[in-house]
Amino acid sequence: MIRAGSSPCGELGAICRATGGEARPSRHPMARGQSGSAFPITALTLVIVSAVAMGFATMAATEPTIAHNQLRTIQARALAEAGVERAIWALNNPDDRLGIPPAFAAAPAPYDGSQFVIVPGASAPGGFRVTVANGATSYERTITALGWAPGESASGPKAVQKITVTALNARLIVRDPPAAVAVRGDLHIGANTVVDARADRSCGAKVATLSLGQTSFQGTGQDLRGASDDATRRNQVTDAGGGAVPGAPGDAVTNVAPAAFDFLLTDADLNALRGLARMRGTYLQGAVIFDASRPMPDGLIFIDTVSGRNVTAERATPATADIDLASAIIGDGAAAGPTGTWSGWLIVNGSVSIRTDARLRGFVHAQGSLSYEGPGTGGLSGAMVSGGIGPVPPPAGGAGAASDIAIAYDCEAVRTGGGTVAGRWAIKTGSYKESSGS
Repeated sequence: MIRAGSSPCGELGAICRATGGEARPSRHPMARGQSGSAFPITALTLVIVSAVAMGFATMAATEPTIAHNQLRTIQARALAEAGVERAIWALNNPDDRLGIPPAFAAAPAPYDGSQFVIVPGASAPGGFRVTVANGATSYERTITALGWAPGESASGPKAVQKITVTALNARLIVRDPPAAVAVRGDLHIGANTVVDARADRSCGAKVATLSLGQTSFQGTGQDLRGASDDATRRNQVTDAGGGAVPGAPGDAVTNVAPAAFDFLLTDADLNALRGLARMRGTYLQGAVIFDASRPMPDGLIFIDTVSGRNVTAERATPATADIDLASAIIGDGAAAGPTGTWSGWLIVNGSVSIRTDARLRGFVHAQGSLSYEGPGTGGLSGAMVSGGIGPVPPPAGGAGAASDIAIAYDCEAVRTGGGTVAGRWAIKTGSYKESSGS
């Protein structure tokens, strides 16, 4: 169909005419609803931002308090440590007017906790109280220190830290043996063996040998000299008859009571020495041979059982199996120092066999058997003892061998390991304990 002069609205008809003749599309109903969705999103964002801001404001208010408390705690710990160090200094300086005497029932002030010691400081004022008491053994002291920051009587918040340690003096562990050679069992003296206790009387008059059982001489040429008998005679044997060491003993004392061996190392002593050896890297276990390829280091050497447990006391159960016992063999070249002399403490949870002409200076302690068969001009300055646990000790000096062994009692060498064991108090490994107050 052809129409002449048709309307520009065409098929839009009335809608087009209502708008003045111009065609305009109508808006979709969905589009009309979108204009109000921005408000809830904006409101939710403002709530979140406000919460975060409030959190930051709270943290800003409490963070200085937390930091201040941490600072006070650190200061209190440092002050408690100062108290511990002060006590150790006092133990190591007994002759100072502010020192602690070697033996005491109660430590003098301020080491009895009676005085508050002020530690001045511009930024960390405060102080400590420290108490020193006798420990579980004669070579241990218990130190307890309380550090206060800013001060014990300061007003307002303050911090207190408590530190407890055990101080140990290694040199006090070994007690003076009553003889140059002491065996908790039978003792056999080989040919040409010299044992002399006359030269050193600094820690009392000692005998040459001491045995729980019998002392026998094998071969000839033995020369035993005690410090308390007739110096013109040798090899005088005194039978204690199962009692204590007599008041005027001869050169060799036999058949003494077990109580006479109270100088032997106890389990507590061995535990302390074990810890010290571990700390210095001279803790060994099982069977050990010292010779030119493996020389003995000076100082404390501790050779433990395979299991790491102490040897069971005689007749106690369960008995330590022979396969668990430690053993130490000292052969030629073991003393590798420039003078050919080893100095120290050799502690063995088992047996010791010395087969060298090297010179030894210090203390040899075997929980089990002990033998000395060194040829030549070797010898020991100090003392050697055997706990007698396990097999009967083989002959000392060899069974009839011309060994020329010379053993001389030296009190200072025993106490100091020939000058290698320090006589100072130090914190015992593993004893440091710390707790906080309020």
